[in-house]
Amino acid sequence: MKKKKVLIGASIALLLVCAACAGTIYYYLFAPQFHPHKTAFVHIDRDDTIDSVYNKVKSQGHPKQFAGFRWMAQYRKYPQNIHTGRYAIRNGENVYHVFSRFYRGYQEPMNLTIGSVRTLDRLARSVGRQLMIDSAEIARTMNDSVFQQKLGYNKETIPGLFIPETYQVYWNMSVEAFFERMQQEHQRFWNKERLEKAAALGMTPTEVSTLASIVEEETNNAA
Repeated sequence: MKKKKVLIGASIALLLVCAACAGTIYYYLFAPQFHPHKTAFVHIDRDDTIDSVYNKVKSQGHPKQFAGFRWMAQYRKYPQNIHTGRYAIRNGENVYHVFSRFYRGYQEPMNLTIGSVRTLDRLARSVGRQLMIDSAEIARTMNDSVFQQKLGYNKETIPGLFIPETYQVYWNMSVEAFFERMQQEHQRFWNKERLEKAAALGMTPTEVSTLASIVEEETNNAA
């Protein structure tokens, strides 16, 4: 009888310990922990380390408890698999969902605005301010005569590649992916109808783009 009571007591104690462990895990991983004032976007760059990732997530996500994020990072070996990108943290989200987003590289797309292109340097600076790509890398690629020829342009005509518009892209897109996207958008814009309208004016798409950029620039000139 005494032995039976001991076994029952031990079983109850074990259940209580298990319940406490389950409750702790639930609280740190699945309870709402992040409370930014509005949706926060954390940008993870090429030179970010696990410590800088921790700092960015804490400063922008405003978590009540951050231990769960650290646990997940160590358990999933995240320090060796950091993905660049732009990641969202929303109010009321838990650690499990936020960490999974960073770990799997599930980014949030962003709006990239391409304005009037009068000079390539100005375009490079504008894009460099919006994306992870360095503006010098963009300028170097655009001014490469071999690259220009590959796309069917030269130094004078390559500004016509860029159609002023706002595009949804990923913040960490490569310079190659950026130019591929611009070429796709250019081909999409210059459909049969627009080509016929340009031909009716006796102009090429490049000439139309050049004229449009000049008109926009002069329109914005307050003087």
